[in-house]
Amino acid sequence: MKRWGSVLLIGAVLWVSMAATALAWEKGTHAYIADLLRKKGGAQNLEELYAAMAPDAFNFIFADPGPWLYERTHFDFAKVKNAAKTGTERSAAAGFLSHNNVWGADTTAHTASRTLDPGEGYIITKAKALHGILMADPTYAAFFGDPAVLGVALEICHNLVEAGGDVILKNCDPGLGRKLVSIVNRPKPTVQGLMIKAYAADLADHSGLTAAEAAGLIVQAESEFRMGAIGYGYLLQGDDETLIANIVGQFKSLAAAFLASYGLPVPDDAVLDALIRGGLDAAMMICAGDYMTEVQATAEFVAANLKAYGIK
Repeated sequence: MKRWGSVLLIGAVLWVSMAATALAWEKGTHAYIADLLRKKGGAQNLEELYAAMAPDAFNFIFADPGPWLYERTHFDFAKVKNAAKTGTERSAAAGFLSHNNVWGADTTAHTASRTLDPGEGYIITKAKALHGILMADPTYAAFFGDPAVLGVALEICHNLVEAGGDVILKNCDPGLGRKLVSIVNRPKPTVQGLMIKAYAADLADHSGLTAAEAAGLIVQAESEFRMGAIGYGYLLQGDDETLIANIVGQFKSLAAAFLASYGLPVPDDAVLDALIRGGLDAAMMICAGDYMTEVQATAEFVAANLKAYGIK
């Protein structure tokens, strides 16, 4: 997931999250990769799928300790492995570790594609290509053609590619949304407990919170993330038209705050709608032929790294 964050969430998401730390794959792709990695049945499989998304649970806490927690979940992931004791916890830990930004799935999206340019991530390569395509549209070029706003344009394209990728993914695995709804509705908070054991004490030391307050912050963030994942799972079970309409609606509802944060004008509603729909259509077009190939290659890459790291 990138800086727009999960644009498919049911509920309010701040567009200004694009100013936060750069991220990588969307929720659905992380869960799908975890499903390919282990293929365990029942509750353990579901815990693994949800845990593969969970490192992003703190991405919308923009002030400290949000960025600090992002660093912990994406780089200091050994603490989660060490905290896992039961079989279910170890399954969840495997999913959690599959996400990381050192040798996990995030690296192929953002820094080292497995099937395209190994010098940059798949999503980055596609975002650049999408920007090039959209520059042929005079309306898009009028808003984002100035080299001074190239970074903003690439952020937008990055998120359109991510959203388009999960639409492609949904059609390859129609059952994924059902699995996500199943795990986020499970009453046993395995992943939440692992994160508390792994990070709460260090969070208290970092932030000056009490141990109980640090644990409470993790519980609140994970619970809100889980609720967002419920909405996401339901969307993945629906038809493409509904999913795309939700993407467009969320992008539009957040556009003013994002563009204003860069001092840029906001297109009127009809123009904005057309720009987003055109960008999403183009993103899906340029990803249709190789998105799942990259995801499969990422799963193989991560599987080998999990094994080398001692996750059997």
